[in-house]
Amino acid sequence: MSAEARSRLQELGLRLEVLAEVREQGRQVDALVRLTTASGAARTYGVEIKQRMTAELATAVHFPSEPPPLLFTTYLSEPVAERLRARRIDYVDTAGNAHLVWDDVLIDVRGRRKPAMPAGRASSRGAGAFGRAGLQVLFVLLSWPETTAFPYRRLAEMSGVSLGTVKTVIDELTGAGYLYERGNERRLARGAELLDRWSEAYSITLDAALALGDFAAADLSWWRGAEADLLSQGVQVGGEAGASLLDSHLRPASLTLYATRLPVQLIGRHRLARTENDGNVYFRTKFWQAPEPESWIVPSPLIYADLLASGDPRQREHGDRIRSGDDRLKRIDRT
Repeated sequence: MSAEARSRLQELGLRLEVLAEVREQGRQVDALVRLTTASGAARTYGVEIKQRMTAELATAVHFPSEPPPLLFTTYLSEPVAERLRARRIDYVDTAGNAHLVWDDVLIDVRGRRKPAMPAGRASSRGAGAFGRAGLQVLFVLLSWPETTAFPYRRLAEMSGVSLGTVKTVIDELTGAGYLYERGNERRLARGAELLDRWSEAYSITLDAALALGDFAAADLSWWRGAEADLLSQGVQVGGEAGASLLDSHLRPASLTLYATRLPVQLIGRHRLARTENDGNVYFRTKFWQAPEPESWIVPSPLIYADLLASGDPRQREHGDRIRSGDDRLKRIDRT
């Protein structure tokens, strides 16, 4: 735990006892702590430290339920904090905003302003396995686990990245324990944890970078009968529309389509109108090449990540549902 985190907790009248700090890459939590009030009320938390927290990430990010999570971050705007409270995730930020609830304890501090960033300090999207190009490689490995044994050059072709990026990703994943050698082959390990980390990083780094254009359709039902048309143009269905094909309980209010470029004929045929706001059809860049004949829906890890990245609590619920019901996602979770 940082000195800043300790200081904020002390300001709230809490005594902090660090039970364990977890430093290795791929950790479930950053630290295990016990907080105690002046009256003696205590609770053990699993602390998660995040450098930034957006509204989308507040909905998408996975926190282990046991022990109860405590988020520590630089700053939480009220809309972001509201989403965390709705998920019953306690938090403290460096500005002094805080929400902690257990038994008869309630600490609720709101409205503190964002701290000034020191001169010369800049945010970073990160590099390596969880940078933008690395996430494309991870998507391929999660979607088709047999590709972990493929040559680097083949992985580079499939994920649309350089050979050097593939080597960096494989080295990092191996060092973090997500890949291991068995005989002459690489195998995926700790798949559930890796899917959590990939989905979180996708919502921050890769999601917006894939946008090709937003459109509005007066009638959104056309896509259900357009499987052959979509496949003939190399277009695949993702997002909540794709999820509705995996989970019949979901009634999609939007359509996410993945393509290598905007399919002009498809857009004209179904009278899709380009829009900057209030669109319900989203075209995204299809950056991968599958090792097998493709379905008209994208692989379920991407559907899952799309649902979480939407920032919509309803879509997150459906994401949790398909994760427990979809064969591909269940296989990853068992890895």
